[in-house]
Amino acid sequence: MKQLVYHIIVCGMAVLFLTACEKDDDISGRSMEKNGNSIILNLSSETLPVSRAGNEPGVEMAVNHIDVVIFEENGDWKWHERVEGSETGNGKITLTAKRSSFNKDTKYWVYLIANSTALAEIFDAKDFDLNRLKAMTQSDRNIHMTGLSQVSGAPRTFLMDGVAYAGTDEPNAPETVTLNYGTATDNTELQVTLRRAAAKIVVRIQKGDRVTFDDSKEAHNAGYYLRNMPYTTSVIADVNGTADLTDTDKSSGSYFNWTADLITVTAYTYAHTWINESALEKEVRLVVNIPMKYEGDGDDAQLRESNWYQIPVSEKKALERNTCYEVVVSVNAPGANDPSKPVELTDMTYSVQDWNEQTILVGGEDDRPVYLTLNENEIEMHNMADDNTTLRFASSSEVHAEVVSAYYYDKFGVQRSVDAQTLRQITITPEPDVTGNIGIHSPVPTNNTIRYIKVKVFNDDQVEREVEIIQYPLEYIINIQSWYSYRDDFKTNNARPTTYEYMGDRIYGISLATGNISSWNGQYDYEASERSGWWGETNTSSGFFRSKFVSSVTNGKSTILHYYWNSREQRETSSTGEYNGRLYHIRLTATSNKYTVGRPRLIEDESNPGLMVTDPGKDNAQLVSPSFMIASSLGGFMLGAGNLTLDDSDNSLRVAREHCANYVEVAEDGTVYDDWRLPTEAELKIIMDFQGTENADADAIDYLLNAAYYYSASGRVSNSKNNMNGTGVRCVRDVYNGK
Repeated sequence: MKQLVYHIIVCGMAVLFLTACEKDDDISGRSMEKNGNSIILNLSSETLPVSRAGNEPGVEMAVNHIDVVIFEENGDWKWHERVEGSETGNGKITLTAKRSSFNKDTKYWVYLIANSTALAEIFDAKDFDLNRLKAMTQSDRNIHMTGLSQVSGAPRTFLMDGVAYAGTDEPNAPETVTLNYGTATDNTELQVTLRRAAAKIVVRIQKGDRVTFDDSKEAHNAGYYLRNMPYTTSVIADVNGTADLTDTDKSSGSYFNWTADLITVTAYTYAHTWINESALEKEVRLVVNIPMKYEGDGDDAQLRESNWYQIPVSEKKALERNTCYEVVVSVNAPGANDPSKPVELTDMTYSVQDWNEQTILVGGEDDRPVYLTLNENEIEMHNMADDNTTLRFASSSEVHAEVVSAYYYDKFGVQRSVDAQTLRQITITPEPDVTGNIGIHSPVPTNNTIRYIKVKVFNDDQVEREVEIIQYPLEYIINIQSWYSYRDDFKTNNARPTTYEYMGDRIYGISLATGNISSWNGQYDYEASERSGWWGETNTSSGFFRSKFVSSVTNGKSTILHYYWNSREQRETSSTGEYNGRLYHIRLTATSNKYTVGRPRLIEDESNPGLMVTDPGKDNAQLVSPSFMIASSLGGFMLGAGNLTLDDSDNSLRVAREHCANYVEVAEDGTVYDDWRLPTEAELKIIMDFQGTENADADAIDYLLNAAYYYSASGRVSNSKNNMNGTGVRCVRDVYNGK
């Protein structure tokens, strides 16, 4: 067992002021105004020294230059000047702008930014308002090496910021200040507290009694790097933003201090929060290699050159600006050989500024913390049977895994377990170490459904985690429950059509205005309920389509009724029977030898300007939308009713085309789908292929198309899986952007 003793100390970094070395000159080297009318910013403190940039002891307080930017109360730009640092400054800035340059008794924002990498011209721009300052960011990929002049690209100073305030006590939140009180002989003197944008990390690694640190020439692999180091920041504080992360290069330079009993690593980063994020991908960690000899190897113990450890630097899952995090670790056992899988230390406690210390044993036999972390709790596999790299773990002991359940949702939305043979083929295999990958094997589903696999991952310390694996085949189908249907043209005088929820003109059915399809003149009869006596209503309909709704669902199967509104503004129903009231959504992720994936073109209908319909062209007929939905039985025609018997005529094709363009179906969750169209020939054939037969239903989709023919945008398509004569219509719609 690996044993590590962990001390966590978090120190609040001292609030930063510029300080006096000489009392005669200000920080810019200009003399103070003796006759008043000046604006003086006091950054003085007797506790911290001012120093120039470099790797001197005062680098954490060094100031190279300060940008003073003044904004009007509404945020508009008013003034900017850049003040250069000086070794002989007294920590006060006297602005070149006179207090009389600012309106009397008027409030302004006064911001100071020290050591910014931005050009002065950016702050000089008249359109540089307060919002632009708040949006401003800075990037330093070598922020962790700040102050090391021998490191190329390392910053020499720290970015700092502050807001001027009046009086001696700094307010809890930034406030505006008055620069001109009206008396010309007076000076306006304000206080400013500059704080660093960076956080400081100090990790002290102590030698345990069973190991010997080896810093000999043979031990040339010693060093460290930071994993997930944040290297970008907002220029000013109190601006929420997401930092960019990087893994640094390995280093063994000046900030990696080695003695026989203690290794000290110092690093700096920008602020970052990873609450509710993947620990392995977002957490900031110090990864260190310590060459050592281990007592457990016997009297002739040889040098172990690779002993990799990773140390989370903040248990609170955050690094804050101008805050110091100190960690003390005692190492008493070898680490990992593989630098990509270092031994992980977790379960830390600490307090900020109170300098509380707590000792934790990690990896020992007694009183050690137990843990198991996974980088993901849900992963997706797309048309693949094996995934050995996505799921990773870190654990206090050996890890195991087992499949809890594997299931899919059938054509009625009912959860079904996979068969026993498939279940036996699903294997979950963690690597035999305390860190590593978890291999997943599951045959790609062949029933056009999404497979859901629940996995329990656990270790010898009885810590458990659950993972859900969602496995997609190349072609898959999902479904949702529908609620009611109508047509958008079910209106005469009312601007809104009659629906299950809105009475409108009480239209519930549609028929051809002529006796048959061959003599059809392009006009429809819209059928509305009529009063027959005070209490009675007649709603007999010969329409080829009537509005319908789902009254109940049992085991996924729907009872579908016709609905209509009577003259007393009451909704009534009449029975039809039990049908499938589900909307099927087909997803195709790649072109195959059966079809060509592509979004079918829509054109304006020649008989109805403004009505968009599927292009009947031959090339379009071979396209299958990669994501399309099939209307439920709520959109079905009453074959032979409403003076309509569909045949292979242009009039029949027009009726079918106009029906889909006007059709509306509302799902159980209230989502309105009103963008239906006739399917292409290829789309119809895909549906026929997926649906199985009358006596051999598919898992993913019900037996939907049972007529001898169905209309596509380019004409009738024969259905070899029919159980009745006649021609039917089934509308589809493209599904993009989640709807």
